[in-house]
Amino acid sequence: MSLHSFLFLPCLALVAGVYYALPQKYRYIWLCAASLFFYLSGDVRFALGLAFCTGTTYLTALLLDREGAGGRAIAKGILGVCAALQVLALFLFRYPWASSPFVPLGISFYALQAMGYVVEVYRGHVRAERNPVRYAAYVSFFPTVMSGPIQRAQGLLAQLREGRAFDYGRAHSGLYLLLWGYLLKFVIANPLGGMVDFAYGNYEDMPGAALLWATILYAVQLYCDFAGYSALAVGAARILGFDLADNFAQPYFASSVQDFWKRWHISLSSWFRDYVYIPLGGNRKGKLRKCANLLLTFLVSGLWHGAGLNYLVWGGIHGLYQVLGSCLPRREARRGAVCRVLQAVVVFALVDFAWLFFRADSLSQALAILHRIIFRFQFKEMTYYGSYLMGRSKPELALLLAGIVLVFLVDFLHEKKLSLEELAARKLPAAARWALYIALTLGLLLVILREYGQAASNFIYTRF
Repeated sequence: MSLHSFLFLPCLALVAGVYYALPQKYRYIWLCAASLFFYLSGDVRFALGLAFCTGTTYLTALLLDREGAGGRAIAKGILGVCAALQVLALFLFRYPWASSPFVPLGISFYALQAMGYVVEVYRGHVRAERNPVRYAAYVSFFPTVMSGPIQRAQGLLAQLREGRAFDYGRAHSGLYLLLWGYLLKFVIANPLGGMVDFAYGNYEDMPGAALLWATILYAVQLYCDFAGYSALAVGAARILGFDLADNFAQPYFASSVQDFWKRWHISLSSWFRDYVYIPLGGNRKGKLRKCANLLLTFLVSGLWHGAGLNYLVWGGIHGLYQVLGSCLPRREARRGAVCRVLQAVVVFALVDFAWLFFRADSLSQALAILHRIIFRFQFKEMTYYGSYLMGRSKPELALLLAGIVLVFLVDFLHEKKLSLEELAARKLPAAARWALYIALTLGLLLVILREYGQAASNFIYTRF
């Protein structure tokens, strides 16, 4: 079951109702059962990877907690991490005997979450969870199991131990995030996805202008698709009383590529920082070693997304960006509005160049598309092919453009430490505010019904 399926909201309401009705000491059991039902509803065979990963990391953490930080503990820690890595590699790299459609959804995410937990126990930052059901609820937590955000034990596992009473403010905030997530997915990401898929699927017949437009639109599509999923996950968790950290912080407002990675897919980038980059030595062993560590970390990040060479190149490009950024002399950040806009445009262009390799089906396709953008490009065609790719009815186009403008406005407000929800609460009376929410919900429902009538696409990151 996906977060954007018709069944998700009724199931979420049922889970939340039973969850709050139960005594606090039994809630994690219900949550574990609900999470397993949610995850295994896609395919019961998914249990294989989840059970193996959960079991090995649970036992390894217990052994580490008993042994301390001695040699045996190190060996057992490595064993547990390697076991989880084997599960990840088994399906991520599609070994011949595992190349069928049987690829457990979310394995790349929950394996990293479980491995991070083992490392935190080894480092002494958290105590091992003795209760196997509570630990299983942590690994399989249904809002995040498919595509994150990746949760640290200090956050989610600690909240599973505590339990919380129903809070109206938290539930209201969660519903707002659900509405926002569905808007990002259905109003923006899905329509843009159709345009991008058409251009990339027929790249041999497309001029450079059309492919450049498609690559630009893909940057917006990917952001809205993944930020939409994260909003749904955080919103669903918040309704159940759990606070998850935001996974995005206005990434396309970044002033540098380094700043971009502090804002994009924060849970994954911080995971690679804490469990790959820093253990490699980080910036503690000289500039040359720091550059090598940066490059290696981003290459590993590329391989995490897939075994194709295009993902390796994507990671390598960002690794080179990081290396070059670390070698350039640091300057005082310029605060002028024009300078900030120019910085954001340059960063977007650099990131979008790398997205081309990320979106392509293979390295050869990426290079062919890049070749056409460079050598088959005419600036005068930009207007025509922009309209061509967005060849939708005027109401559909108006809705899409309004959605993109709204996303920009919301991100701009967040960049200024403001919230559209808080502004509405301050400026509008309660009746008008609820009327607006209801109107938006009904309008979004119509869009969703139409989308499902055509063909609803899954979230992009569920394939990783």
